[in-house]
Amino acid sequence: MITLLHPHHQTSRLNSDTLTSPYLNRLVSIVSFLLLFFAATALPRSLIAADLHIPSEQFPTIQAAISAANKDDSLYIAPGIFQESLTIDKALSLIGSPDKKTIIDGSGKGKVITITSPNVHISGLEVRHSGDIIEDSDACIYVTKKAANVKLDGNSLSQCAFGIWVNGSHSPIVTNNTVTGYQKKFLSDRGNGIHIWNIESGLVKGNKVFGVRDGIYLSNTGKSSIEDNVMDNVRFGIHYMYNDNNRVTGNTTCNSMVGQAMMFSKRLVVSNNAVINNRDHGIMLRAIYDSKIDGNIAYGNNKGIFSNDSDFNEITNNWVENNAIGINVMASGEDTKFIGNNFIANPVQVLFSWRFSLYWHNEEQGNYWSDYLGWDYNSDGVGDKIYYASNRMDYLMHRHPKMRLLALSPVIQLLQNLESRFPVLRSASVIDKKPAMRPTMPIPSQIASPETACL
Repeated sequence: MITLLHPHHQTSRLNSDTLTSPYLNRLVSIVSFLLLFFAATALPRSLIAADLHIPSEQFPTIQAAISAANKDDSLYIAPGIFQESLTIDKALSLIGSPDKKTIIDGSGKGKVITITSPNVHISGLEVRHSGDIIEDSDACIYVTKKAANVKLDGNSLSQCAFGIWVNGSHSPIVTNNTVTGYQKKFLSDRGNGIHIWNIESGLVKGNKVFGVRDGIYLSNTGKSSIEDNVMDNVRFGIHYMYNDNNRVTGNTTCNSMVGQAMMFSKRLVVSNNAVINNRDHGIMLRAIYDSKIDGNIAYGNNKGIFSNDSDFNEITNNWVENNAIGINVMASGEDTKFIGNNFIANPVQVLFSWRFSLYWHNEEQGNYWSDYLGWDYNSDGVGDKIYYASNRMDYLMHRHPKMRLLALSPVIQLLQNLESRFPVLRSASVIDKKPAMRPTMPIPSQIASPETACL
């Protein structure tokens, strides 16, 4: 034991000069080191993170290692097939082999991995063969409400009812995973690839989802970001219900029913997404308010953009090409800023159904319409003739497709000409008084080679 005597103690051999010398500083340093050393060596194992390797003589199964592990331990799992259903009830890291050959097989029963603890990290695993009962939320990875701050990165999930289900767990990070659904089931009988409900501050980025019901489904979620994911051969690429203050950017959906179904949400940023060759809507906006829809690409869909009962938005700088209908506007659309968009080679550029005309321009800029036949006398890049984006004949030909056989007939041409010349005959329409003479942006790379954008 080392005793420090009070400097004024009569038996002290340390004078005032000694106390102010480096001697005392060195003595204090030595004592501090010894105290820290003895404290560290006395720490129980439960306070020191360890690396556990599976399988081993001590841990023949992954669940055995999870049960024996302490908080913050890392479990390194060797290549092989582990037919287990796991419950992770403490903050652990499960890490698969570098060659991506660590397989957790649920044998077709229930949930393969259930996470009930915060701060769990799972990476590099192949998780497969969950149960297939949608009503029971069978999933390859199921995250409970208590499991905040979970991180799922670089996993491969297949034969899953739901791939990843995050059930009310805040701040999840779901990145770079691949999800493939049950291929033998009807699309409507499959679960979603990534299913997220009632969270905040989440990140879903860089995932690839194929052959599930909805690629990424979010409900009652806020302050979260959906970025750079690719969905192919699904029902809805991104299905959005009752989500406010979120970002949806850089995602791609191909060969599906709907690229992005954005519904009943406010204050969204939907930007730089691509929806390609989808059977119905590219981007569907249903009851979307105070949001920015900017820089998206809609190519080869039935309807490039579908907007119903959506107001107070900014729809700008989107590229809409080669869709059967460029944009379908129903029920309002007032008080929406709509400029800088490009509508190219859509047989029906705008299908409009509302009792009031909408004006898609401001004092300086409108949109580009590939079928615009006006002129530009002063060469300022803005057409001098008003563009009427929809008329009665467009509407009638959409309602009665066989009329398209007569689209170039003299009678139809006469009726369209009369409507354009006599306002009393004109129905409510989308009107652009500042039509651009050329596209407002370069051709996007996804348009040049759309097949390379998909899975």
